[in-house]
Parts: sequence; structure tokens; C-alpha cells
Amino acid sequence: MSSLSAPVPQIIPVSWRRISAGLGLLATSLGLLVIFGWYGNLPLLVRIAPQLAPMQYNTAFCFLLGGAAIVAFHFRPQRAWVVVPAGIIATMAMLTLAEYLSHRNMGVDELLFSGARSRDVLDPGRMSPVSALCFLALAAAFAALTLERRAWRWATGGVLSLFVVSLGFIALCGYAFGLPGTYGWGQMTRVAAHTASGFILLGAGLFITTWFGSLWPEEKTPRWLPVALAVATITASLVLYFALDAKQSAQIVQTVHSTAENTKSQIVIRMEGRVHSLARMASRWEMTGRPERETWESDAAKYVSDSPDMEAIEWIDSSHRLQWVAPLAGTQDKIGRNLLGEARRQAAVNRAETERQPVITPAVSLSHGGAGFIIYVPLMSHGHPDGVLAAVLRAGNLFDRYLPASVAPGQAIRVSEGGVTLYARDGGSPERHPEWSAEEKVELQGTTWTLRVWPSRSLLAQIDDPLPEIVLAAGLLGGVLLATICYLTQRASRLGRIAAEARDALQKALDDVKTLKGLLPICACCKRVRDDTGYWSQVDTYLHQHTDAKLSHGYCPECAAKAFTEFGLEVPERVKDELAAHRFE
Repeated sequence: MSSLSAPVPQIIPVSWRRISAGLGLLATSLGLLVIFGWYGNLPLLVRIAPQLAPMQYNTAFCFLLGGAAIVAFHFRPQRAWVVVPAGIIATMAMLTLAEYLSHRNMGVDELLFSGARSRDVLDPGRMSPVSALCFLALAAAFAALTLERRAWRWATGGVLSLFVVSLGFIALCGYAFGLPGTYGWGQMTRVAAHTASGFILLGAGLFITTWFGSLWPEEKTPRWLPVALAVATITASLVLYFALDAKQSAQIVQTVHSTAENTKSQIVIRMEGRVHSLARMASRWEMTGRPERETWESDAAKYVSDSPDMEAIEWIDSSHRLQWVAPLAGTQDKIGRNLLGEARRQAAVNRAETERQPVITPAVSLSHGGAGFIIYVPLMSHGHPDGVLAAVLRAGNLFDRYLPASVAPGQAIRVSEGGVTLYARDGGSPERHPEWSAEEKVELQGTTWTLRVWPSRSLLAQIDDPLPEIVLAAGLLGGVLLATICYLTQRASRLGRIAAEARDALQKALDDVKTLKGLLPICACCKRVRDDTGYWSQVDTYLHQHTDAKLSHGYCPECAAKAFTEFGLEVPERVKDELAAHRFE
């Protein structure tokens, strides 16, 4: 069976190999403890605290395999010892992500352990999508490390392992600073605190392995480190941005929903108070009988003047004709007429008389224009029905009085009925985020209003904290700067080594040249020169080896004259002139 890579045990120092394997053993031990907690029904091992998320059984099983794969990589350098656990981890992670994407249960959640359903788990056995993503990255890193003679395998493993470490670290920070968005997405399963710690252990173990496995001679940091730092920093900033944004949105949603409930209560209390006051007026009618018209009109006019939201109070007799109205001004022509021609008014009056209870009409068109409501209260006189008491309320005046600026300050409010807007406050403010609005049903006697509340433009300017955007921009910029600084530092270090090597070579050359300025052993007879190794060589050969000088051969005038004489030839005049012009030592 082929080995992973023969140089690995020699490249990675023994001490760091042990540290990497130790981190893998810790991750394996964590998985075993949680598995034991599931089988032994020990909640403290499954979830550190009752209010925290549990580590799912599948997650613990993947930690068990991942830690064992790290140990095997160092001490069992056969590909199968790493590929098989990594393959199982990758399969479980991909199936889990597919379940989340397809909203289907593919059977992997409770394949290994089916007892989680009775332990208050939202998705029994299903690891969180964050965990599945981390395990998939770890499996890919393991797969890359098993590829022999691939220069990029170390870089891939290093980048992915640091990516996992950053996700685990940011999840722990989320638990520490109350940012659920760092360890959970929406309503899906959340990452447990000890799950985040397990990812830090596995990621750090792999990172150590890839760090020393990819070091070049004379270098202290791997060349892929800038990319890994950029990926880790940008990943952490993105997660932190979404977490801060989600927390801000949750706070706004909570405020808006609370405001909507309070606003609904204000409307209900005010309307019930108005109905009860009219019911008391009807009860006096029942106890004393039908009052005198002048007395009733005086009391009713005073009641209307004290209630700005009310336009008039009417008495409609049993034949459904208007008999009395206060105030009377402008309504004399309506006396004696049947005003219940509109179906909504007729239905409300019939219901009030049948049920002997006050009834509020849906929105109706008022005689003076605009929309409003009418409260019908059945009347009794000496035990016999005596028509109904009708209170006319204009919608705009009613909601302006019931919803002043002190109610839901800074919030935009819209009250509608059947899709038709009855009232709007700061309606020009757009609903920037639909999830930031709240809707309540206001159910009253005979009618239902829809109350919608959302932050107004002015309130958004106050509560829309730019911190998430600042964190994201700082993280992205910081990641790029950190990677750039790391790259430039590595480049400067490499250039420094090259310069040092060039300087050493130049110094050696200079030293070689300087040796010509000292004493040179030279033969007095043959003129050979002895070098440092004791070898005798011709002067021209020695000069060629120790200098950049280029030598050419010929005769000096004295030797040329001797040569001509030895061969019995006449010495040329040119040679004689040179002999006369030069001196020889």
C-alpha cells in the first residue's frame, strides 16, 4: 500500500508532529465523550449548559474520525488510513447540506443513533450547516494532503484548515459576546460551544502539519500564508457582519412587535372605554325610561363636546328612523328618515338588537364625507326594546386622538380594514425591511382592523447602526492588508537571502583577487608559480585562473633578436630599434 509522502516525518519536526497529533487526539476524545453522553443520557456531555445548543451525534462521530485521521497522517503514512475517514466525513457533510437545501430528510440524521428524538432536539441527529461546511472543508484538506507530488496540496490544506479555525473561533466569540448569528443560521441547528472548540482543535492540528510540510529551505513561513490569512480574516469578518446585522434586526423586530402590541392595546382600551360609556347612557335610559328630548339632547351634546373623536350621538327608534340627534345643527333634514339604507349599518343594527350587545360597524361613508364608524347600543324602556343609541365617530379624528405622538414614538402606523387604509401616520416612510414590520389584528365588536407598525424614516436614521458595515469593511480591508504585509515580508526575506548569497560570493571573489597581491612562490629558473594547494603551474595559467585577464603570446625584442641569431638569420631593423628604445631588467 503506497505511503502518503515519504519526506513528511523528516520535514515536520518531531515536537510539532506530536503537538499536531495531540490536537487530533483531543478532538477524538471530545467526540468519544459526547457519544458516551448520548448513549448514557448524560446531558452535561451533550450540551455544556441547558440553555446552550447540544453537539449532535453525527457531529461527535465526525470529530472521532477527523482526529483519528490526523494521528494516522503522522504515524500511519498509508493513504487508506486518511482517505477512508475523510470520505465518510465528506459524505455525511454533503448529505446534511443537501438536506438543508432540499428541505428533506435523507435518513442520515438518525442513521447512526436514533435516540436523539426524545432529547429535545429540533432536528434529531442533524448537525448544523456551519458544522457541515467545516467538516467538508476538513475532508477536502485531508484529500489534498494525500495527493503525492502535488506542490499545491500543502497550500490547499493550509488555507482550508485556517478557514475552519476562523469559523470555530468566531463561533466561540459569538457565545462570549451574545451574537447568535456566528453559530447559527436562522432557525436551523446551531453550533454547540464545544463543537466550535473541536473545530479549532482539528483545524489547528492540520494547520501545523501543512505549515511545516510546505516550508522551503532557509524559509520560516510557508509561501501560501498570505492567502490563508486573507481567507481566514475575510471569512471571520463576513460571519461577524451577518451576526451583528442579525442581532440588530432582531432587536428592531422585537421593539416593533412590542410597539405593535402596545398600540393595539391602546386602541382596544380606548374603544372599549367609549363603548362602556355609551352602554352606561343606555342603562340610564333603561332604568328611568325614555328621557325628555331637551334633556337628552343637552346631555348628549355635552358628551359629544367632551369627546373630540365623536361627531354626533343619535337615537334611532324601533322602526329604524332617526328621531333625536346631538348636536342638531346641520342635521334637521335627517330627522324622521331611515338612515340604515347601507347594508353595513343595517346588519350592525340587526345584530345589536338580536344579541342585545353593542356593535361597531365596519368602515362606512359618513354624511359629511370621509370614512368613519358607528357604535350601535341597543336601548330598553320599561322592559321593551326602544331602538338603538348610535355614536358616530370619524376615523381620522378617532385615530389622531387614540394614537398621539407619545404612542409608538418614531414608528410609522397604518390601520386598514379589508385592504383599505383607514389611517396612516408617517405613511411616507418606506418599509425598508419587511421583517422589521409587525402586524396585529384589532378585533372589536363586529369589526376587525389590521394594525401595521414599522420604523419611520427618522427612527431608522437613529437606530440603523453602521457597525456591521464598518466591521465588514474593516475585515475585508484588514484581510487584504494583512495578506499584503505578509507577502511583502516574505518577499523581503527572500530578497535578503539572495542579496546575502550574492554578497558572500562577491566577497569570496574579492578574497581570491587579493591573493595576487601577496607573496607568490615562483621558480627562479622556469618561472612556474605555486598555488595554495602546492601545485606548480605556468604564470599565464595561474593568472587566467585567478584573474579576469586575457593573455596573448609573443616575443620581446631581446628574445626575438636571440631567436634570429640562433637560426642564423639577420636581425630585422625594427627589432634593433626596439632593442635600442627599451630597457630590460
